[in-house]
Amino acid sequence: MEKRNIELVRALQNEEIFLTERPFHEAATLLGWTVEEVLQRVRGLKEAGVIRRFGAALTPRNAGFKSNSMIAWDVPDLRAEEAGSLMSEHPRVSHCYIRPRFEGFPFNIYTMVHGNSPEDLARIVDELAALAASSSYRALHSLREFKKSSPVYYPKALEPQDT
Repeated sequence: MEKRNIELVRALQNEEIFLTERPFHEAATLLGWTVEEVLQRVRGLKEAGVIRRFGAALTPRNAGFKSNSMIAWDVPDLRAEEAGSLMSEHPRVSHCYIRPRFEGFPFNIYTMVHGNSPEDLARIVDELAALAASSSYRALHSLREFKKSSPVYYPKALEPQDT
C-alpha cells in the first residue's frame, strides 16, 4: 500500500480524533494535509475495500450500563437467521452473531445485552426470548472488562529500524 495511505490509516485509528465533531478535519490537521486530500483518499480506500466502515466503540459501563451479559440462545436452525435479525434490532443489543453449535453447548445465536440493573437486564432477556421464540438460553454475565479495543493496522513498532 502507498506510504501516504498507510499514514492516513494510522491517523484514522487515533481514538482521540473520533471524539470530535469533524474527525476528518482532525486527521488532516494531524497529517498536515488538506481536508480534500483526506476525503479523496478515504473514498478511494473505501471503494477499494481497504476501509469497510468507520465506527466508535463505547465501553458499556462508561455508557451507564451496569449489567451486561452475553446471552447464548438455542434457536432452531431454520429460524436462526430470522430470530437473529429480530434480536439484533433491539436497542439494548450491541452484538448479535450466529455461530456453530458445539457438543455440550447447543447454542447457535449470541447476543451482547446491556441493562441498567440486573432486573432491567432480565426484562430485556425476556423480550429477546419472545422475539426469538425460544426460552432455551444461557446468560454469561460480565463480571469485569479487561480490554476493549479495535485492531491496529500498520503499527510503527513493526517497521524495520534504520541502523
